[in-house]
Amino acid sequence: LLPKLDRFVFPVGRLDKETSGLLIFTDDHRLGEALTNPESHVPKTYKVLVDAEPDLQAMAALRTGLNIGRGEVTRASTVEVVRVDSDGVSLEMVIDEGKNRQIRRMVAAVGLKVLSLARVGIGSFELGALPIGQYRRLGPREQRLLSSPPSSGYIS
Repeated sequence: LLPKLDRFVFPVGRLDKETSGLLIFTDDHRLGEALTNPESHVPKTYKVLVDAEPDLQAMAALRTGLNIGRGEVTRASTVEVVRVDSDGVSLEMVIDEGKNRQIRRMVAAVGLKVLSLARVGIGSFELGALPIGQYRRLGPREQRLLSSPPSSGYIS
């Protein structure tokens, strides 16, 4: 989907085949490492549609961290119910690590099922209204947003 470029670029992070949303490509290895290294605590924001409303216990577990199997425990995350309707329950989840299929595994660990999942932000950068399958180059201001350290207010 990308045009011919005059340099090698690589994706920052990954999305599984059932997940849509923001992918960033760069030729800057330092930026790629800073955005993906869990020790950098760069927040990744997801819109998640689940099959039922999480109860208080499930919300607490998602927010404080939980065992997602294979000996992996998640860090604290931000989780908010955005909307409840006949299609399911929309959540916004913000994590600062990237374990394999982490959001799906977190949701499953509290007894819910992911119906759809989209990454909508990395650090201070948000996907916005860019249509699926489209790309655009980032401007200098957006590049600075990605390079700037995240505020501590992203993860509670």
